Amino acid sequence: MVTLGDIIRAGHRLAPHLPPTPLEAAPELGGSTWLKLENANKTHSFKIRGALNAILSLSLEERSRGIIAASSGNHAGAVAYAAQMADASAQILMPKTTPKKKVANVNRYGAEALLFGENYDEAEAEALRRVGEGGTWISPYNDARVIAGAGTIGVEILRQLPSVQRVLVPVSGGGLIAGVAIAAKELNPDIEVVGVNAESAPAMYNAFHDRSLPQVWDTLADALSGEIEDGSITLPICQRYLDDMILVSEEQMARAMRYMLETQGWVVEGGGAVAAAALLHDVAPRDGRETAVVVSGGNVDLAVLQTVL
Repeated sequence: MVTLGDIIRAGHRLAPHLPPTPLEAAPELGGSTWLKLENANKTHSFKIRGALNAILSLSLEERSRGIIAASSGNHAGAVAYAAQMADASAQILMPKTTPKKKVANVNRYGAEALLFGENYDEAEAEALRRVGEGGTWISPYNDARVIAGAGTIGVEILRQLPSVQRVLVPVSGGGLIAGVAIAAKELNPDIEVVGVNAESAPAMYNAFHDRSLPQVWDTLADALSGEIEDGSITLPICQRYLDDMILVSEEQMARAMRYMLETQGWVVEGGGAVAAAALLHDVAPRDGRETAVVVSGGNVDLAVLQTVL
């Protein structure tokens, strides 16, 4: 189990490298609603927190073996950036359908982007096969150091908005919401923590509600796609700390992306907009409570953005 102490230590480890991200008012989503803008973070995603915390925690021997990761996008760029900082080589397995912008982010930081498979699950399987031949695996979510890094978002929200009563968080494998939920609930057990899945990527919703909705790989929420690894440490954390898991549709995500650009002035990817979409379409009630909405990433191909607009 990841503890609040792990998250506090991660915060100290990351502080020299990552300033706190903005908390911005979003009155159109409710008069007491605030956006936690992780799209304004380095690599334009929350993923840098977990990847950097994990890689800075590695021994010299672990770094020397080379880092291997799998990602449909944002974890890839974060691992590449963190590996460059740690002077380590990195191979990132990415689905062939990965947006070009996210592949370019890997190359920008000197890591090797390897396109493999038609979806995230196939890319991850190949990455784990390579780890078996030698290499240091950095999971996008099933890693205590990654979860602790993500949890620093929760600590920041409580510092920036001490009166917060509810937090809405995008969910894929659960690394982000696991960390945020531990931080929020341990600091204030009365805070409600709600996870938001895309209907196309319902893995955590299925686990939380004992459902079997299918994955749909053709989605605006490419960053959220993929099943959850068997035995993932995120599952018991989410079952312990989450108050609810909800779903939003493709059209609701698209409208939220348009809202974020037109009204708030931010480019946000589909997976990063799901929590805002939940409020925009009353999937989560606009009930006047002080609410923080995590905007998890802003890496979207121009062609996709043009289509959405």
